[in-house]
Amino acid sequence: MKNPRSEKSSPREIAILNQAFQSFNEATQQLQNSYDVLNEALETNKNYLHNIMESLPTGVIVVDQNNAINTFNKTAGAITGLDPETCINKQLSEVFTTDLFEKIVGRTTKEKQKSPVIEREIETPHHGNIYTRISTSPVLDKKNKQIGTVLNIEDITELRRLGEEAQRNRRLRATGEMAAGIAHEIRNPLGSIELFSSLLKKDLSEDPDKKQIVEHISASVKNMDRIISSLLLFAKSPRPSQQLCDLNELLKDLLKDSSAILIPQGINTIFSFSDNAIANGDSHLLKQVFINLIRNAIQAMPEGGDLTITTQKSPDFEKSSDQLNYSRQFIKVTFADQGKGISEENRASIFNPFFTTKDHGTGLGLSISHNIIKAHQGTIDVENKAGKGAQFILKIPCWDHDLDNK
Repeated sequence: MKNPRSEKSSPREIAILNQAFQSFNEATQQLQNSYDVLNEALETNKNYLHNIMESLPTGVIVVDQNNAINTFNKTAGAITGLDPETCINKQLSEVFTTDLFEKIVGRTTKEKQKSPVIEREIETPHHGNIYTRISTSPVLDKKNKQIGTVLNIEDITELRRLGEEAQRNRRLRATGEMAAGIAHEIRNPLGSIELFSSLLKKDLSEDPDKKQIVEHISASVKNMDRIISSLLLFAKSPRPSQQLCDLNELLKDLLKDSSAILIPQGINTIFSFSDNAIANGDSHLLKQVFINLIRNAIQAMPEGGDLTITTQKSPDFEKSSDQLNYSRQFIKVTFADQGKGISEENRASIFNPFFTTKDHGTGLGLSISHNIIKAHQGTIDVENKAGKGAQFILKIPCWDHDLDNK
């Protein structure tokens, strides 16, 4: 005869079993909640690290041991002109036309240490050739085994330009100091020559031939005095007054004034002015710069052509050229001609004193212009378009109501 207890569980046993299932379900739910919290924390940390990586001012590319890219941050894309998403999981050789990055990574893999910092010019699809600073470091696991390589890329094109400009400023300053001393030494005997030539001219008033020779001497003395005056102006550090200066109106008034500059009939002047070109500048000094650049453009087009003058306010804030710790907006003024352009060899020396490609000229006009714009905490540069003309680009600080109001 069967035991009834073996066929049917007692209510107590059923209660214990239900309690066990309930405890198991609660433990499972608690485990699931902990798992969800952990996943959420991991995702938060992942997003946080990703945001840090994307916010770095340096381009970062991470490759594995097979040179396959697994990280390509936004800055690296901006520098190289490539879409980061399309570069992931591709080989370095597939992404870049140069083998420079492969060589640097290979050296890091071989030596298992940071590579030296290398500065190279690379070609990009959006900015043309740019100067970059490249370095690498190995990615190591807990066992100190290399599992990849980090490539760091910086765009130093602007930094390099500022370095060249600083070097040029030092060279011009030294030249100016030397030239000022020489000019003063020359001007004293030059005054004596002018005095004696004027006396001699009176004595030879009845001898036209000899009088003409003396007049040539006097004219040469005056020309030398003009050169010395330009030299002293170059050597002198201009101190522009801080005032509201409407560059559009300054340029319009300048071109209307025939006593300041005369535009030949063969020159077609084209204007493209921005709505707001209020600069912090000295109108008298800036007028000298504009006259010099317009004359240069006219002389570059002896057979005529278009002289295009544009003003444009920069949409973004940029670092001031005086290296102070604030940024400001600039007015970009461009003078473009249709001459033969400037050779690359001459382009490097064009702002040097006494450098000129003209038959007549002191070679001081652009040097003086450079000093005036630099004194305004601006920049002046030239873009060479050989055979198509050249354009001089000035950047003059905008009037800033917060910084410039006294």
